[in-house]
Amino acid sequence: MHQIEEWTFLYTKNMEKSRYILFKILLSVTLLGHTSGLLAQTGVGSMTVDNSIMHINAGTTELRFSEGSYFGPNAHWQIDGTLEIYSKNIWIAPGATFSGAGKIIIYNSGSNPFYEQMPAGPTKIDGNNGAFIGMLVEHRNDDNMVLSDINDPGYATINPQGALAAAFKIGSTLDLAVNNANILLNGNNLVFNSDGKITNYSADRMVITSNSIAGHMVKEYGSNSSFVFPLGIAKGDYTPVTLSPLTAGTLYVGVQNYTGSFVSGLKPELGMDRNWHIYGLKPLKVDMTLQHNTNTNGALFKDPNAVIAQFAGGTKWNNLKSTNPRYGIHTTLGADVFTGLTDNDNWFTKYTVAGSLVIPNLFTPNGDGTNDVFEIRGLEHFAANDLLVVNRWGNEVFKQTNYKNTWAGEGLNEGTYFYVIRVKENQNSEWQVFKGYITLMKSLKN
Repeated sequence: MHQIEEWTFLYTKNMEKSRYILFKILLSVTLLGHTSGLLAQTGVGSMTVDNSIMHINAGTTELRFSEGSYFGPNAHWQIDGTLEIYSKNIWIAPGATFSGAGKIIIYNSGSNPFYEQMPAGPTKIDGNNGAFIGMLVEHRNDDNMVLSDINDPGYATINPQGALAAAFKIGSTLDLAVNNANILLNGNNLVFNSDGKITNYSADRMVITSNSIAGHMVKEYGSNSSFVFPLGIAKGDYTPVTLSPLTAGTLYVGVQNYTGSFVSGLKPELGMDRNWHIYGLKPLKVDMTLQHNTNTNGALFKDPNAVIAQFAGGTKWNNLKSTNPRYGIHTTLGADVFTGLTDNDNWFTKYTVAGSLVIPNLFTPNGDGTNDVFEIRGLEHFAANDLLVVNRWGNEVFKQTNYKNTWAGEGLNEGTYFYVIRVKENQNSEWQVFKGYITLMKSLKN
């Protein structure tokens, strides 16, 4: 039998060198002789458990080398210096708190200076949907961070379920500090309160949904502000969303491709193979910008002629007034975002507007359920429209902005009327004008 002692070091840094000062023994582990050498090299099975009040002074650094770092429900850390964690697994109990003017740095376990043969890999972190981390977190693991449901080490805490099981909550700044410092939601929520933000994101440092909406990025907005959700379905597949609600509220955002979500009502050749899932805790008006990669464009997708479209149930998508400030980027103002994880209206995509209308020259509003309204087929593919109808003397009999194919000639006599229809493919395009006549005939039975 051999006894292996695991040490934690406190050290101070200056511009010239790092000086390690032996600080304290954290724990002793009694192991069988044939495994002690492996532990000394790889740290396999080692763990550090903290469940008390801790203060790290400015200018000092506390380190965690163990394979697992566990912070119990009574762990209350005031960090004005630095906490560096090289662990493969990090478990934070509900009730644990972190605050201060310092920072937490999460490193790749493969760079562990104590267990030099600890394998490299992602950091698994379980925030247990607990308290918001009220200080800077630097993510420096170039093998990713994965939100993972890790077993309670013995505190008998109540484990949340579903997307809350390993939800990680940021109340200050989450810094994606190196390339490949991605965060995999893994079916869990990554939550930011009104003070929380994410920085240094890019196509090389992003939040990955793995083509699932089991978990979301979540932002609590305290006021009219803007927040970027740097999401994608896979590494490098960067499809960020920028949302600015007009009032305070909470928004949930995910993204999938057509296969992962659906293509109901969509012609893939006119789309760009991405659907964003966006919903709130309450209905909100939101200014929205969606960005996508051109390598997912359908064969007939045309960026300048594309609009943001919102699913409306069945096979119907409503085209929203959109601008195209840069290639691959589209913006709409005042979009309606609704509540509910599964509501149809919570899907958004980008779609090339078809440029043709089918305008009838006769309609028969006689109540038989057939051809009772002036229906202009293809109108739904345009971002904006207006309709003006006059009689043979030039008097206006009907006028509507954003006509919805509902006019039944109410109060009018049978006869011929004349229309002017204007449509826009997107907010930046010119109006297209269509003129003609329509015959209203009530006595004709279809």
